[in-house]
Amino acid sequence: MNQALVILCGGDSSRMGTDKALLPFGDECLLEYMVHKFSPHFDKIYLSVNQRGDYGHLDLDVTEIPDIYLNAGPMGAILSALTMIVENRAFFVTIDTPFVQPSLGLHLLDASEGYDACAPSLNGHNVDIIASVYSKACIPAFGKSILQNNRTNSQIQSKCYINYLSLAELSECCTLPLEEQFYRLTDRDSYYYALLHQLRTENIF
Repeated sequence: MNQALVILCGGDSSRMGTDKALLPFGDECLLEYMVHKFSPHFDKIYLSVNQRGDYGHLDLDVTEIPDIYLNAGPMGAILSALTMIVENRAFFVTIDTPFVQPSLGLHLLDASEGYDACAPSLNGHNVDIIASVYSKACIPAFGKSILQNNRTNSQIQSKCYINYLSLAELSECCTLPLEEQFYRLTDRDSYYYALLHQLRTENIF
């Protein structure tokens, strides 16, 4: 099975005040950091972007997928990606979660075989796009959610056959605690904290 990754980069970053993907992170920008961390472990990396060419100047070995459904949030981005990727399924991660480990994505991909999707079980059975695998079988559910202007995960949870993995199981495939992996850069304070945190975690993949 080809291992595909989709990095969701198309948010408006309103609380951060600037494009999160281009924030300095170590000796590179955040997007470069994410791509360089995951590329040794994944055969193909896609970027979900607002418009094609948004990050072309970075000269990364990635394929950009522009949003087909404008102003549809993460669900629109996932639906756009699922319709365009060559692979049947992919691991989806958001640009503002720099500490998610490749081993987590690979484990979720392996565990998604025979299912429409695979996700960490956060607060019970709860699909969260921070780090989940979706297959093309999920396209109808995402499409219906967008048509109904339903920004919750109810359609995906009810219409898709999902393998939920406990945090205890997932922790066995990772070297970094899951609460740290799911840390999100939402504003300037969280970004500054992440910069300090990176010094301790950047070599733990």
